[in-house]
Amino acid sequence: MNITIAGGGAFGTSLANALKKDNQITIHTRNKQVISDINTFRKNTSYFPNKVLSKKIKATDDIAAINDADFLFLCIPSHTIIDFIHTLNLNNKCIVVNGAKGFGLNNKLIPDVLNELLSNKIASIKGPSFANELIFEIPTAFTIATSDKDNYENIKSLFREELAVFDYSTDIRGVEFLSILKNIYAIIIGIVDAYYNSPNVRFLVFTKSLNEIRKIIESLSVPADSLFKYAGIGDFGLTALNDLSRNRTLGLLIGKGFFGKNPGNPVVLEGVKAIDHFIKMFDKQQLSELKYILLLQDLFNNKINVKDFVNNVIYT
Repeated sequence: MNITIAGGGAFGTSLANALKKDNQITIHTRNKQVISDINTFRKNTSYFPNKVLSKKIKATDDIAAINDADFLFLCIPSHTIIDFIHTLNLNNKCIVVNGAKGFGLNNKLIPDVLNELLSNKIASIKGPSFANELIFEIPTAFTIATSDKDNYENIKSLFREELAVFDYSTDIRGVEFLSILKNIYAIIIGIVDAYYNSPNVRFLVFTKSLNEIRKIIESLSVPADSLFKYAGIGDFGLTALNDLSRNRTLGLLIGKGFFGKNPGNPVVLEGVKAIDHFIKMFDKQQLSELKYILLLQDLFNNKINVKDFVNNVIYT
């Protein structure tokens, strides 16, 4: 199969390296250094300087090279996807798989926007997957969400069986919403962990967060069983409880007194951006049950301090 990975960052590179070697694998990136490193040394030294990549992986900045792809994995920042899609002339049989997390144009889910722009089949791939473990061939789980079971089987077949483990969902909307929500609640748990560093408190808040996520997805008409996929509680647990998580790290920094929406980190922190988007989706009665999201918004707007935030999270 002819597979293109859009994005030469950590996730895109690790995903490319997890594909079977009988595929033709191309990473598309505008980063000249990444292209040179991959094509010359079989390394992406910007992200994984000590990892030699599969010899089947090539890199290019030629946008036309994507047009003949059988599968296109989108592993670029969510806010860049729409402009990127407008530059393509995909063949109609190409399956487009969204690996980005976040909202697209006008606060729509990325697959919804892709369906408006393309006639291609659309899928999502999400799960508890740190790129720096996947790249070193640690078994890693993903949910593939698509309305067509054949699409699921075809995407699954691209990956090395000893490395990638999958479950299947027809609920693309639910998988996308969960991939955004888990970042918000990872920030909250990070703040509380920094303040208390207590397993008792951590799982008190984890349980309450999980229940609030459940309320949100039910309000959005998302089937409750989506929460029990790899893209649900699996990805939430990974993001909220592991210090390699960027959003948890932001929470830890806030809890330790280094407050700020943007602490100078160039990495896009999806959780921060998503808060206002979700709040706008609910009426006042629905919002009355979403105490954690409202508290985090108040914290970011300097309406409460960290101590009051933590106390309200625990006791509300």
